[in-house]
Amino acid sequence: MPIDLETLERAAAFARLEKNLAGLDEDMAGLLSAIDILNEADLGGVEPLYSPMTTEVHGLRPDEPGPGTGEFLSQAPALAGRFFAVPKII
Repeated sequence: MPIDLETLERAAAFARLEKNLAGLDEDMAGLLSAIDILNEADLGGVEPLYSPMTTEVHGLRPDEPGPGTGEFLSQAPALAGRFFAVPKII
């Protein structure tokens, strides 16, 4: 993907790099050409990835109190049922 000076100047303005443009056009062109290699990848039959985590690998656990919950609650200065009581701030 070729990059022209106007596009480079706009990108540099967004990144606040206006003072360091010397040689940046060659670096940016090299970076973009390396990224263009990804366009050549054969993605036929590849399902879209909606999340980097899958439930098969990182399954959800039930939201239940663990074995140490009673110990924490016994150290609370005030309780409201099974919860910590805190002063209202609004």
